[in-house]
Amino acid sequence: MAKQQFEIGEKEKHTLTVDHDWLTKHIRVELDGEKLADEYYYSLGAKTWSFDVGSSEVHKVEVRLGMSLPLVAVFKRRDLKVLVDGKPARSSGT
Repeated sequence: MAKQQFEIGEKEKHTLTVDHDWLTKHIRVELDGEKLADEYYYSLGAKTWSFDVGSSEVHKVEVRLGMSLPLVAVFKRRDLKVLVDGKPARSSGT
């Protein structure tokens, strides 16, 4: 799995972790170690998971898994984006 971590928030900090295995089509999303999504996604269409992060400092977070073309679905990785308040989040990588 390709594991990426994102720090969310300025004063109220949270860690978003996204594990995505493009071969098995499995994705797991965790916030501060708590599971938000854990599923296999076989559809060729795009998928978005949305949620709010924080209590005193609330941020709108979206994890987007891009579309896959039928002929290259097995060979090509899908585009994975994490947006915080509509802007791309920076990965700290692991």
